[in-house]
Amino acid sequence: MIIPEYGRRLEENDWAPCIDMLLAGEYIVLTTHVNSDGDGLGSEVALAEVLRALGKKVSIVNPTEVPTNYSFLRDITDITVFDEQAEEVIEEISLADMVVLLDANLSERMGGIWNHVQFARELGKLQILCIDHHLDPEDFADLMVCETYASSTGELIYDLIEAMEARVGKKLMTPGVAQGLYVAVMTDTGSFRFPKTTPYVYNLAGDLVAKGADPNDIYDKVYNSLKPHSLRLLGAALSEIRFIDDSKVSWLFISQEMLNDTGSKLFDTDLIIKYLLSVPSVRIAVLMVEMQDGRTKVSFRSRGDIYVNQIAKRYGGGGHKNAAGCLLRYAPEKATQIILADVRDFLKSSEIV
Repeated sequence: MIIPEYGRRLEENDWAPCIDMLLAGEYIVLTTHVNSDGDGLGSEVALAEVLRALGKKVSIVNPTEVPTNYSFLRDITDITVFDEQAEEVIEEISLADMVVLLDANLSERMGGIWNHVQFARELGKLQILCIDHHLDPEDFADLMVCETYASSTGELIYDLIEAMEARVGKKLMTPGVAQGLYVAVMTDTGSFRFPKTTPYVYNLAGDLVAKGADPNDIYDKVYNSLKPHSLRLLGAALSEIRFIDDSKVSWLFISQEMLNDTGSKLFDTDLIIKYLLSVPSVRIAVLMVEMQDGRTKVSFRSRGDIYVNQIAKRYGGGGHKNAAGCLLRYAPEKATQIILADVRDFLKSSEIV
């Protein structure tokens, strides 16, 4: 695994093993992590269009449904949501000769898809390619391109496509591809605000605009397309935010009752956590959401050199230095008690260092 220094990029020769693998594949299934976001979805639709242009049969099978604010992406309706009861979905995986996981580097992040991928792989020809930019990758893929210097998986797919164009001698960057990659990069950089937004990322974004991405339209559809239930959930949630440790830690718990009362779904909670970090004194923000099966989804955000991915990792999760998450097999009350105690201790140790 090659990890360039911060701000670099992988060149054509670095991508060669990945390109060899993709060009050899005939039927390729793309997937991303549970509770998909703009980076995973944008990277999927972009890479799918490129691979189809190269004559590949491509399916996108995701472990959970697509958030409604990404429904404008080209070919997004072609995405199949995995269902253990749907034999045709399982058959798609079993017939593929390659599965490409985007924007995740842990096998469990594929949700229920992973068991069928693993089974198909054991039977014979299936290979797994992983392209991601998160910390602490798991060694489960036949080929893993996990580059933590990158702002987003979309940045890596952009470089991959440029390298593929050089290899095959064909232009592959269509307006649809540019749209998907712009969504990926914009969302994972917090609209070009986060620390890994290097000068190269700005140049990349400009090139995507030149090749057909509409930044105004994309921003409007991603961030200004809230449904009434999303606003009702936001209103209910804001009144429940709590602060501890001299307002250095903010936290919020969203119950299934709150989701049901407002007519909201799990992906509607994704826009809320930014409000927990909007108070200048807050160093760590914690959002906990009760799942339908009684487990608790936990999202962390932090400021500065506070590596919240280390907290998430303790519970089988992961992510970035300042943005991470995990899924706890605890009921809400116990999960809240454990996580807040852990966060307080972690913050104290971070401040001492």
